[in-house]
Amino acid sequence: MSNFKDTAAVLKGVMSNLMSPDNNVRTKAESTLNSEWLAAQPQTLLGSLAFLVHQDPDAQARAFASVLLRRIAFQGMPNADTKEDMRMVWSAVPQAVTQAVKSELLSALRDESDRGARHKLCDTISEVVNNEGENDWPELVSALYACAQDSSAQLRESAYRIFSSCAFLLTTQSSEAVNTAFIGAFQDSDAAVRLAALQAAVAYILANDAKSRLGLAPMVPHMLSVLEPLYRDRDETELVEALSALIEAADEAPKLFSAVLGSLITFATEIGKNSELENTTRQTAMELLVTLAESAPGMCRKNAQFCQAIVPVCMEMMSSIEDSEEWYTTDVLEDSDNEENYVFGEQAMDRLAIALGGKQLLPTAFNYIPQMLASQEWSQRHAALMAISSIGEGCYKIMRSELQKILELIAPCFKDPHTRVRYAVCNCVGQMATDFAPQLQEKHHQLVLSNLIPAMDEAATPRVQAHAAAAMVNFAEEATKLVLDPYLDTLFERLLAMLSSPKRYVQEQAITTIATIADNAQAKFNKYYSTIMPMLLNVLAQASDKEHRLLRGKAIECATFIALAVGKETFKPDIARVVELLTHIQQSVTDADDPQASYLQSAWARLCKLMGADFAPILPVVMPPLIAAANQQPDFAILEDDEDPETSYSAEDGWEFASIGGQQVGIKTTALEEKCAAVELLVSYAKDLGVAFVPYAAEVLGILVPLFKFYFHEGVRTAAAAAVPPVLQSIKQAGDVAALRSVWASMCDKYISVLGNSDDDDTFTMQLFGSFADAVETVGEPSLGAEQMQAFVGVCVSQMNKYYQRMKAREAAREAEELDEDDEEQLVEEEMLEGLAIDEVARALHAMLATHGPAFVAMFQNVLPIAHMYLQESDPAARQWAICVFDDLVEYAGPASSQYASEFLKPIAQALRDTNAPDLRQAAAYGVGVMAQFGGDAYAEFVVGAALPAMLESLASNDARSTENVYATENIIAAVAKVLRFFGGKLPDAKGLLQTWFWALPVCNDADEAPATYEYLVQVLSEQPDALLLSANGTGSGNDPRALKHLVSVVVEALAACSFAPELVQALVAIMQKTMASLDDSARASLWASVSPEHQRALQSKGYI
Repeated sequence: MSNFKDTAAVLKGVMSNLMSPDNNVRTKAESTLNSEWLAAQPQTLLGSLAFLVHQDPDAQARAFASVLLRRIAFQGMPNADTKEDMRMVWSAVPQAVTQAVKSELLSALRDESDRGARHKLCDTISEVVNNEGENDWPELVSALYACAQDSSAQLRESAYRIFSSCAFLLTTQSSEAVNTAFIGAFQDSDAAVRLAALQAAVAYILANDAKSRLGLAPMVPHMLSVLEPLYRDRDETELVEALSALIEAADEAPKLFSAVLGSLITFATEIGKNSELENTTRQTAMELLVTLAESAPGMCRKNAQFCQAIVPVCMEMMSSIEDSEEWYTTDVLEDSDNEENYVFGEQAMDRLAIALGGKQLLPTAFNYIPQMLASQEWSQRHAALMAISSIGEGCYKIMRSELQKILELIAPCFKDPHTRVRYAVCNCVGQMATDFAPQLQEKHHQLVLSNLIPAMDEAATPRVQAHAAAAMVNFAEEATKLVLDPYLDTLFERLLAMLSSPKRYVQEQAITTIATIADNAQAKFNKYYSTIMPMLLNVLAQASDKEHRLLRGKAIECATFIALAVGKETFKPDIARVVELLTHIQQSVTDADDPQASYLQSAWARLCKLMGADFAPILPVVMPPLIAAANQQPDFAILEDDEDPETSYSAEDGWEFASIGGQQVGIKTTALEEKCAAVELLVSYAKDLGVAFVPYAAEVLGILVPLFKFYFHEGVRTAAAAAVPPVLQSIKQAGDVAALRSVWASMCDKYISVLGNSDDDDTFTMQLFGSFADAVETVGEPSLGAEQMQAFVGVCVSQMNKYYQRMKAREAAREAEELDEDDEEQLVEEEMLEGLAIDEVARALHAMLATHGPAFVAMFQNVLPIAHMYLQESDPAARQWAICVFDDLVEYAGPASSQYASEFLKPIAQALRDTNAPDLRQAAAYGVGVMAQFGGDAYAEFVVGAALPAMLESLASNDARSTENVYATENIIAAVAKVLRFFGGKLPDAKGLLQTWFWALPVCNDADEAPATYEYLVQVLSEQPDALLLSANGTGSGNDPRALKHLVSVVVEALAACSFAPELVQALVAIMQKTMASLDDSARASLWASVSPEHQRALQSKGYI
């Protein structure tokens, strides 16, 4: 590399200026580097940097050269005009240069004496090998093995440091040899080597698949041996690094810790209890145990010492809270510092409860909570209350039965002499109001509100006053109007008083609580409207300075919630003024951190919901900032591993960082949340405005479809998929078919492409297929061409193949008895989510059949192989999917579907008799109904000879009307009606079957099947009434009392439970009235008395009687 010596000297001058504290000098140096080096002579730049990395006498310069080399080599070439130019700098320079750079790096690895520069060098080497791969640098692996065995501790550390970033270099080697090398390194005489080896071992574990990891379990006890010397020597920095590495392993491969869990509990809790250590050290040790609980809850539950050891440490941490004058005097409320032990303790208890459940954790926690509540130390009482609020969600199943006792235990704390304890009990009750809703509101409102409402009077302690009002928000959000109504006057009186508080945060909270109360009270809030709305309008008009921005945001929220609550007529006199004020405020929002912006977005959406089409003239004000928010790009930052993100990228501003490949990669999550909220609001506007949304439809769709691939935030992707159908619907409502087809044509191929690449995120897959189904139904036929239909079927088959392989993998794992409790829990969750996603795939196929009919039938043969595979499975859900797809084929292809029927008829007949799978039975029964209605004579023999006997057998079952069977039963009743109607002439005993069907009624749970079933009932009664009104055994003549009573009963139940078309309602009411009129007074009174009061009230409320 001597040929780069002269250019390196020149480059070093540029580098010196890059590190200058003078911004102008630094900016000029960056320009020089980019234009005169990177763009003009990239090979010289890389070669010169490599020369400096190895041969510059100054360690700081060598380190900086390593950083620059890594950053520059693997960025894109500047000014790339063609696809050929769109390469990384490393790929664009001659191979001779990259070989020379690698050679220089290996020489530097051997010679570097400064530890900081060596670490930067290792990171650069790792970056090269991660981009090139092992095969392009064969010399590296042998060099690293030599370094790992060298007498120099620095070289040994470097080898393992690189392995930790490039673990794939080890996965191709003998696992036994790798294990042996690691175990030796864990006993190295140098602490830095031991730590680097531990980090490399964790990376090696994570680089292996789940099955291969099992063979690495013997290495874990040796990994833990690295910790003890670090703790003994109080080397807290490296102890935290070691524990952090183990946390990564615990998160991904928790089962490897099974054999050492006991000793790990002892070690970690000893650190957690040691108050002489730094907070970070103690918290990281406890984090390791909490992570294990979350990743392998079953393993931790089986260890009797787990909860007994970790809970008291968390409670002790929670008790470490200190009082401060600032807490009382502050004018600005901020979240507690997450670095404090008491905050960590609260969060740990919350996470442990959710992971482990209440069976073990709750008894352990309540071994301490009562005595802590009785303690003379306020911090102990505070910790006990915070513990209860932390564990409620996870311990819900057990705590809900003890709710009265727990509330009675904490109620005296509302009168505690210490302000912080009264604050804590408000927090506790507020959290419980969420965790135990609606039970707490319905059964314990008197106990809760008799203590909480007086706390809102504590004007002398505004923190308590505001927190009591905040707890009231949680209570009211889950309370019924019936529960809250008696307290409205008292609450409103307190809240109005709070608006006069000298503390702005009290005013802000009062406004928020009023908004929630109004949302709950709805029309009953009218009596307070004239008092509160002028006050809110005054805030919006007068509180215009910067320090009141949050107050004004809360007022915006409250005013629009009240508007929705009281309705358009009450709000009408103030609409113009509110719109004027909100428009003015929106025009004044210029700062990126102005909280009013998000309040305005949601407020406009509420006004739109209230005003409907009248909101359209305001859209030019509302839509530009909303579209800008939905279209904003995420903010990223990449820092070196030793840089402090808080210097420029504060967590308070929404930045989150993760260490990746020796660097810290950050993303501003608050911007992502804003983007997600904006996309969700677009859905709301499209639904509420309909035709009025059309002027923005094309622009919005242009934003939404690319967001299907927005991998930075799942909420954004899901919201974008959900938003497309309502936007298309708005265009359809405008009647512009050409515009609808045009926008759909522009996105259809992209839609199908993303459907085929929806990765392993089942939630998004579910939303995307559902969204596609809705979009296809909105656009109608012909929404897809032949090639697009073929592509769509391909992605459906691919998706179902993927789920099939997962299903078989689960079966194999269960048969091999490889699963423990945690694995089984995880598999059950996966199955549930997959089941929902599979349903949406079926719905998308249904939409295609419904809109394309015979044109799509030709494509169905491509679905047959995967459907046949599903039909052979023992899993009822798998068979159900295949049968549902065939049901749709019969319904929309009619007799043409019979060419595919041979694969399905036998499984459908078997499903009708499967007493253990009601959902499967329901799908089969529905299929029989559509065969009769749409399939034609080709299906008659199967329906009458095979399916009908099986269905009648199911109807005769004693548990046909049980909760789990009722939908299957009602589908059978509906199917029998269709068989009678369409195949009546082919039945050996149609009259007997009609009687059986009549006495099997009602159908009032399945909203899809009820209308057709009752239409048939009306038809039969119109054409042959005596056929139904015989006695149950089919003898006698009309007006049989039992038959009349049954007829009235099934009609009343249906009218009370279902929503029918007006014509059908009219016919059923007429039947009921005619039947009642045919009876004498005594019989009529007796029959009406047999109708439940609930059904009588339902009929009256609907105006049927």
